[in-house]
Amino acid sequence: MNKTAESLTFSLMFLIILPSALWAKDIDAALQWSRRVELSAPVSGVVTEVAVNTGEHVRKGQTLLRLDERYFKAAAEKARAEVKRLEVKLHESEQEFKRAKEMHERELLADHELELAKSGFLMSESEYKAAQATLTKAELDLEYSVVRAPFDAVILNRTVEVGQTIISAMQPVPMFIIAESGYMIARVKIPDKELSALSMGQKVSVKVSGKKYEGSISRIGMESVETKEGGYLCEVDIRFAIGPSAIMRPGHKAVVTLP
Repeated sequence: MNKTAESLTFSLMFLIILPSALWAKDIDAALQWSRRVELSAPVSGVVTEVAVNTGEHVRKGQTLLRLDERYFKAAAEKARAEVKRLEVKLHESEQEFKRAKEMHERELLADHELELAKSGFLMSESEYKAAQATLTKAELDLEYSVVRAPFDAVILNRTVEVGQTIISAMQPVPMFIIAESGYMIARVKIPDKELSALSMGQKVSVKVSGKKYEGSISRIGMESVETKEGGYLCEVDIRFAIGPSAIMRPGHKAVVTLP
């Protein structure tokens, strides 16, 4: 075998055993919040407690704010009492309707009297269901008077103070802006012709300030943007864990290594 053939054989063998990671492509990315949510109360009331400040980490279900609950408790108690009253009335009208049907079958009661008994039962049933709906709303209003964190998060902004009156009938103003803690998004723009090599959930590495994180593709954009060169780019998001108390800020640079 001559030297040229030996060189070609060695090159082919090198390509076969070369780790695929060396063929990976590094792309500049920008950090984004994994989830960012504006929170407000769906009910009106006076703020009696604000439990967190900007920059604090909170756990899912943790109380962020309370409205004065006395009005909501009173409304729920009143609705509960009305349900009980109408439950008794419904039972009585049901029994009356049953007796009327029995007497009608024995030809001891006129058709008109049976219809009256039936109408009374249906009316009681309707009132009872309406009272149940009112109680459900009152209980929900009481629940909504406490604003809780929907997931583990960091408080980005707080715009509410104790004593402030919240009027939910008007356009709701965010009381808190929160972002999911423990995770970030690295957003890259990929030529649309290269998207076929990517898939949801695909493992991707992300490097931020020299530290490497393992993530996965969480979104492949459906809308593309034309470049000056005439090509098209689509956004791809890589979600990665950073730790529950770590802080990264959107807009900072990152490097994504695509396979």
